[in-house]
Amino acid sequence: MRNSLDSIARRLPTRRTLALAAGAVVLLSAIVVAAGAAYFAAGLGPNADAVAAAEADPDVAVDRTPVGTAVRDGPVTASTVGFVYYPGGRVSHESYVPTAAEIVAASDRAALVVVVDAPLNLAVLAPDRADRVRERYPDVDAWAVGGHSLGGAMACRHAAGNAGAYDALVLHAAYCDRDLSQSGLDALVVLGGADGVIDAERERASRENLPADARVVELDGVNHAGFGAYGPQPGDGPASLSPAASRRAVGNVTGTWLSERGAVTRERRSRSVSHRGSAGVLTAAPVAG
Repeated sequence: MRNSLDSIARRLPTRRTLALAAGAVVLLSAIVVAAGAAYFAAGLGPNADAVAAAEADPDVAVDRTPVGTAVRDGPVTASTVGFVYYPGGRVSHESYVPTAAEIVAASDRAALVVVVDAPLNLAVLAPDRADRVRERYPDVDAWAVGGHSLGGAMACRHAAGNAGAYDALVLHAAYCDRDLSQSGLDALVVLGGADGVIDAERERASRENLPADARVVELDGVNHAGFGAYGPQPGDGPASLSPAASRRAVGNVTGTWLSERGAVTRERRSRSVSHRGSAGVLTAAPVAG
């Protein structure tokens, strides 16, 4: 009997073996985590030429701040329309600087767009980073929050918990998975007619989460990557517009819409949502550039 027990004991792993195995698992896990972090931290984009062109534009100023990159067309005052923008998943926030410049240029009012610098280029890791943006610009009274793709979804979630802090929600190639139908927010959804990445059925079904008078605009010739300056994206549809023309189209629709909202104050958010109208879907055919 004792010989049998000794034989079994010899076949069992020793404490040293178990320790080595555990160490190997920990090391492998650390390598996987580090590789994943490096993958997301690398990010997509930005297109250096597009960012340089935005920086060279004499009509806008580009400021790097601890909370992200700010694009504005003048001093930030109480009359400035503020827009916090969450970047798409695994996309460098700098990739949206050219789009932000187009939004500012299209606004008829003083405008400020702050593209949030998300950890590892994932807005899901900092869904409330917009709070820090608003704290940095306390003079701004009218704020919108939004973003592209995953960033838009995170902006929606942030707005759901902080609707009283904002006047508007802007979704670029994104949809809302939280109910904001009674939030009192104005809402704009901008879609690309050539977008091959977004789940179109889910986007359409999710519109019931938005206020009844949400405006939906579909831009012909714009694909998913056309909302930023980070290059082609796997699975995307072919765009008939150039990247620059796509960003210009997105900026024109967004900036014009935001400037229309710039005159509202937080007092407007207290109005009854029962007086709102019905949502409209528009299709736009921007001019190629």
